[in-house]
Formats: sequence, C-alpha cells, structure tokens
Amino acid sequence: MKWLAWIGQSLAHGVSSFRQWRLSRQRSVNAQRFGYLRVDEVPDALKPAIVYVAGEGVYIWAAAMVCPCGCGDVIELNLLRKVRPCWSVRGHADGTVTLTPSVWRSRGCRSHFFVRHGRIDWCLAMTDSDYV
Repeated sequence: MKWLAWIGQSLAHGVSSFRQWRLSRQRSVNAQRFGYLRVDEVPDALKPAIVYVAGEGVYIWAAAMVCPCGCGDVIELNLLRKVRPCWSVRGHADGTVTLTPSVWRSRGCRSHFFVRHGRIDWCLAMTDSDYV
C-alpha cells in the first residue's frame, strides 16, 4: 500500500505544479510589457516595466529594473561577459527587451522569471525542500 500513497503524493504534486504553471502563464499574458532604455548611468529612481541598459556607445556593462513581482526592489544585472554571473540583453524593434538567462533572486522576494520580448514569464516557485 506504500506504492498507492506514493502515487497519490505524486499526483497531488503534479496537479499543484500544473496549477502554478497555469497561473504563471495567466500572469504573463495579462502583464504589461517591459521596454528597453539605453542610459549612460543607471538613474537613482527607476520606473516600472523598463529595463535600463547602462553603457557608452557600443559598450554596455549593466542592466537595472524594478522587480516585476511588485516588491519594489531594484534588480541590477551584470552585462560584462568576463564577469560571472553574466546576462545578455537584446532590444527589439518594437521597443521590448529580452534578457538571458533567467533572473532568479536569491534574497528578498526570491522571484524567478524570464524576460522575453518584454513579457515576464514566471518560473515555478521552489521551496527549500525542493533543493534537497
């Protein structure tokens, strides 16, 4: 009968994961799209739904944005290829932006998301027990 309990737990976890995925997709569909703005320096006050890309000419070194979860924290990302961790940014003709790889906050709100063509695609929430 242990196998029956194991199947029940697996199904419950799978349904829960599916619900989280479905809710995350709904949030990304209804969310405002993030734009791209080149700046010489990251401003002191950031506006929501904008990824600020700091640099001079063809050289860029940092990106900054307000966390899309609503916590209000500023997320700063390194764009220098020789320094880790490193992200890349791509501005699109329609004014939206793509960041790769995903952004995963290890402190604060612990948000984990992708920015793809200005859309925030949320990743499933992980609990401390998922890391074991």
